[in-house]
Amino acid sequence: MKTKQAMLDASRRNFLRVTAAGAGVVALGAIGGKDLPFARPVRATPLPNHKRLVIVNMLGGNDGLNTVIPRAAAGAVHTKYLARRPAIAIADGAGLSLTGGPNVAEWQLHPAMTSFQSMWNAGEAAIVQKVGYPGQNLSHFVSEDIWSWGARNGLTSLTGMAQGWVARYANTYANTAMGVVSIGVGRRLDFEGASTSPLLVGSLGGFNFTTDSNYSANHVLRRTKVANVLALQSATGMAGEAAAAQMASASGAAAVQAAIADYTTYATGAGIAYPTNPGTSNLTTMGSRLRDVARLIHGGFDTRVFYTGYGGFDTHSGQLGAHASLLANLDGALGVFKTDMQTMGVWNDVVVVVISEFGRRTYENGSVGTDHGHGSIVLACGGPVNGGMYGGVTSTEMDAEHLPYEFDFRDIYRELIGGHLGNDPTPLFPETQPINTIPNLI
Repeated sequence: MKTKQAMLDASRRNFLRVTAAGAGVVALGAIGGKDLPFARPVRATPLPNHKRLVIVNMLGGNDGLNTVIPRAAAGAVHTKYLARRPAIAIADGAGLSLTGGPNVAEWQLHPAMTSFQSMWNAGEAAIVQKVGYPGQNLSHFVSEDIWSWGARNGLTSLTGMAQGWVARYANTYANTAMGVVSIGVGRRLDFEGASTSPLLVGSLGGFNFTTDSNYSANHVLRRTKVANVLALQSATGMAGEAAAAQMASASGAAAVQAAIADYTTYATGAGIAYPTNPGTSNLTTMGSRLRDVARLIHGGFDTRVFYTGYGGFDTHSGQLGAHASLLANLDGALGVFKTDMQTMGVWNDVVVVVISEFGRRTYENGSVGTDHGHGSIVLACGGPVNGGMYGGVTSTEMDAEHLPYEFDFRDIYRELIGGHLGNDPTPLFPETQPINTIPNLI
């Protein structure tokens, strides 16, 4: 029988082991709530025939009417667009033609969206007009929550289920340490309720297992020592679970860093260069975030859903220049991302969907901007996308304060999950909807 002192000594050793483990942290994120394996091959290569969805959220409420612009061929719709937006309307002919692929003569793209136009011309881009939900709420917070829940009535419709629709997807179809990933937008409500902790990073460049940032010179030695200490811990009990979690974090961080190194070698050889801010070598916001998505895809991880985005779309004043810069930020990154995916040979397995919590009003305000509106637009691109325009705007709708909704946002989600990822979306969206018209995007 152990003496009391022996038991105290054993407890002290366990405490020291876990404390040593606690010296190692994963910067800017957490990997896995369970000791789950990281699905990555020894040699970096994208998983073949692995469907991936990349969600880009234009936070703040993107102005659909200045992203996809009615032109003179649209008749009264264009006339009313010009009349209701005298200071911020995009002049007829200044936009980009949508007749090079699916022939849509009545609409043009914002002039900043040359990459998206190229994908449109190739039949790989789609525009869904007037996306929303019943009884549109004009609060950013409420509307974002509704899109994140995937439920119009929120928690009352989700009894016994995870709050976030991405979490419900992960729990049902992608329950691995890297099944769903958030890049640059934190732990959004979309991820709440996942049975594993999703990978959450600000930027993969700073994602590492750090033993002590004050002693970077012998970081590798310290990391090895910590791993050795962790390996001595019994696998059972609270201390064992804590050690296992740290081991998983260290292993995952090492795998991510190896993937970054592999990607750098590949991208340099392939001439892949994401856009930078003018006059600097710093990547644009979306250039950095889509490059991180590409790093993980190239690294061979089993991620099914990537979630990212950027803000600034609440354009209540001075909209014209600001909106052009915001769209250029997205478009420049999308163009390189497509080239990147094609070079890897996975473009036909990737769909990028661009969402926003609501649209803007049909008319400009006194501050040369636009205020919160109802029906929004959703953009999609990728090798599997059925290119074209879904929905439209009538002359009567242009007379109203808000564009109505024609497609329910949950139907977009359903189409992406069922048509692209190949999973049954039925159990993920429990509410009965008044509109259920799947736009057949895929």
